Amino acid sequence: MKVHLWEKEIITAFARIESFLLAIFSVVAIFVQFNDNSKWWAIGLLIGASLLLYLIIFWKANKAKKVKLKIRNTKIIIKEGDLFEEKGKKVIPCNDYFDTQVDDIIVAKGSIHGKFITNCVSDINELNEKIKSETVRRHLSVTIDQKRQNGNQTKYNVGTIIPFNDYLLLAYSKFDSENKASLKGESFSKCYTSLWKEIDAFRAAESICMPVLGAGGIVRFDQNYTAQQLLEMILWSFRISGINLAREATLTIVVHKSTSPEINFWRLKNFSD
Repeated sequence: MKVHLWEKEIITAFARIESFLLAIFSVVAIFVQFNDNSKWWAIGLLIGASLLLYLIIFWKANKAKKVKLKIRNTKIIIKEGDLFEEKGKKVIPCNDYFDTQVDDIIVAKGSIHGKFITNCVSDINELNEKIKSETVRRHLSVTIDQKRQNGNQTKYNVGTIIPFNDYLLLAYSKFDSENKASLKGESFSKCYTSLWKEIDAFRAAESICMPVLGAGGIVRFDQNYTAQQLLEMILWSFRISGINLAREATLTIVVHKSTSPEINFWRLKNFSD
């Protein structure tokens, strides 16, 4: 079970409903006269109902696949689903070269990056030109890696976002000479700091959708973060960023069905204001 029987969130939810039941029982006890036999039956019924209530809450907590939060004035939805089926601007985590070569060597076909290029891009040249034009237009800081034989040679700072139609391409991981993706040390914090600043610049009044960054197992970190920890890092970084989405806009974090069993959705309620 991803939610334990005596977890704080379970006890809190139970206490809130139980107090209501006790209030009803107290009112009934004022107007109904109990003899010794019926009094014990009533107490037994109350205990049984309370136990059943606790187990129902526990069961619902473990089956939960969606939670709604509010941080400052921004509505946040965390749910199991498919990122590409969501409405709004979709954040696509890429490597720091914004590679477009999907061959399981440069870009993995099963990654979000790979699926985006394969299923959502009809003209690779158009995408590459968009990346180049944005680089020039915004005077982005880049490094040219002339030794790189395959893939793009222009390297971007992690946290950089390139908008493309309904997508926000995010330079999330750093590629080494063997095309292994990692995000470690100072780059980790810089990525999340830049992420929200970039989103704030490009979001307009639209909703934002993003995956649980790093949960696919492709990116190497300083330590073995769980999907729960990676998701909570997104929420913490959003909280300290200070940005708010437009009043009618929503930040949706989409959890892939393969990752969903690892997520304690009820625990995430603690992030709500």
